[in-house]
Amino acid sequence: MTRTAARAAVGTAALALVAGCIPSIGGSDDPSTSQQVGRTQLGEEQLRSALPTDEQTPEGFTVDTATESEPPDPESTTYPAVCEDVRLSGKVADELKEHSTGSAKKDYVGPGGLGVLSVEITTYDEEVPSTLFDKAGEALGQCDTFQIIDKYGPSDWKLSPVSLAPVGDRTYGVRVENTTEGDTFQGGVVQVATASLGHNRVHVVHSAGPASKYHSAAVETLLKTTVDNLESL
Repeated sequence: MTRTAARAAVGTAALALVAGCIPSIGGSDDPSTSQQVGRTQLGEEQLRSALPTDEQTPEGFTVDTATESEPPDPESTTYPAVCEDVRLSGKVADELKEHSTGSAKKDYVGPGGLGVLSVEITTYDEEVPSTLFDKAGEALGQCDTFQIIDKYGPSDWKLSPVSLAPVGDRTYGVRVENTTEGDTFQGGVVQVATASLGHNRVHVVHSAGPASKYHSAAVETLLKTTVDNLESL
């Protein structure tokens, strides 16, 4: 497979999980933080300023300015259906999308052009509900393995444990491995992490194919850095 094709396969796998995320759930409800600017509904310039600077790029990655992100498949579903909540794309997530007022995103590429990493901040006209995280946690026990059905066809996925230090109000992270027989991404890994802070949500996705190096620490670093940037506004 060419490097371009490998990156495309990794990116496609990330899209499958782009809405969503696992068993590290935590955070703080300290009332003294309620007046922080980074907890409020933000404008476009504020969102961009909260993204990691080039100097805050995780080790081993470079900022990717060449790749245009393909939007997620709106018809994508899971089997069992409850696993939509595992990837944060269930009913609560759909309702929250209606309150989105803006977002900003930054993409990275791994060593040798293999492996992709992205961070996105989305702001809402209401606080990110705790039920988004609660529903995801409740669904985990039913989704040790599951399928994603999208425009590329069905793909098989297996959950694996991942640790994630809590940041912001609530924190949620997941790692899944592609087990689809004959798939070019078979054996590849996607890790997702999400944190809420008042009206804002930080979402990190890392996708590493079989030929890529998987950087779990980069996910946690990028999530914490971005939440810290929000809290510093």
